[in-house]
Amino acid sequence: MVNYKKFFIISLAISLISAVAIIFLTTDAQTIDALKQIRVEYIIGALLLQILSYVLTARKTKFLLRSLGYHIRTRHALENVLTGILLASLTPSSVGGEPVRILLLRKNTNVPVGKATAVIFMERLLDAFFIFICLIPTLFILRSFLASESGKGIWGIDTLLFIGIVCLFILLAFLVYAIIRPEFAKKVSRKILIFAEKKAPAKYKARINKMIIMSENEIDLFQSSFKRFISVGKLNLIVAIFYTVIYWIVHFSVLWLILLGLNVSPSLLLMFATQVVLAIIMTIPATPGSSGVMEIAAFTLFSLFVPGSVLGVTVIAWRAITYYVNILAGALASLKVIRKYGINAFGSEISPEKEMEMLDPNN
Repeated sequence: MVNYKKFFIISLAISLISAVAIIFLTTDAQTIDALKQIRVEYIIGALLLQILSYVLTARKTKFLLRSLGYHIRTRHALENVLTGILLASLTPSSVGGEPVRILLLRKNTNVPVGKATAVIFMERLLDAFFIFICLIPTLFILRSFLASESGKGIWGIDTLLFIGIVCLFILLAFLVYAIIRPEFAKKVSRKILIFAEKKAPAKYKARINKMIIMSENEIDLFQSSFKRFISVGKLNLIVAIFYTVIYWIVHFSVLWLILLGLNVSPSLLLMFATQVVLAIIMTIPATPGSSGVMEIAAFTLFSLFVPGSVLGVTVIAWRAITYYVNILAGALASLKVIRKYGINAFGSEISPEKEMEMLDPNN
């Protein structure tokens, strides 16, 4: 059983400690002067953009469901998204929200679990693919900036750039094979995981064994979902892709408005590039909601274009809007869900059998 209360306390404690440390390290007389000149309308605009990002995700869910022949009202889709955001904010790699969203989709639309899983899976896939596509230009931008600052080539960024390009082509090839020849893709992933199991410490072997079984189901789900979306819902899938792109532009623009509110005019390309890196860091299963990790990473990356006097304020304001607001909005949506379906709507405990049912592409 997932102890969300424990995760909430841990994530909140780590995040607050990180915030206090950042304030202590960066606050000076110039910080106070900057806060006196803050333009509140831009901060409110950043908050409104964050709220808009929820609506865009809800619309994406709506059109992905429509591509499979199911309909959901935007407000119900928004309720689904916000409830998932709350639990995602309290778990490493933001994975806690998906099972609950799948169960709520089933309750709201009577969509079979397998198809609901396909919708959530496709959402994550579209987000991941967008970020990964942005990785190459991101590394070029960072390389150009660091080279101009140091006056010479950056070996580390060049290496990451090369690795990123290679990984992108490998991923694309693997996805194509997963669609055309799923058995080949399953065979490759199985060999990789078996090799990892042999090399891993004993305490991780059981988890990797589970991943071997899960990976085969995931590949089957990916193939069946992709074919289903392409065959019966091409137009709706295109609309969902559009909402994915707009969502990330809006999400990345939250920081831009915060900086304008602090009277800082950043390099837009550099600002977007650093947030692509942060989006990748967010997937690392280090702490619940990446608390502490994101504050430190943002502090490091934002220092490339934010003056030191307002760096700490920028990080805290950005984290407050993109993380604490998520928790608040998600908590309100969750209370509504509890009133409607009861506490069991959250599926406090999902058995291995139920988990495998969710991954069954035939449902």
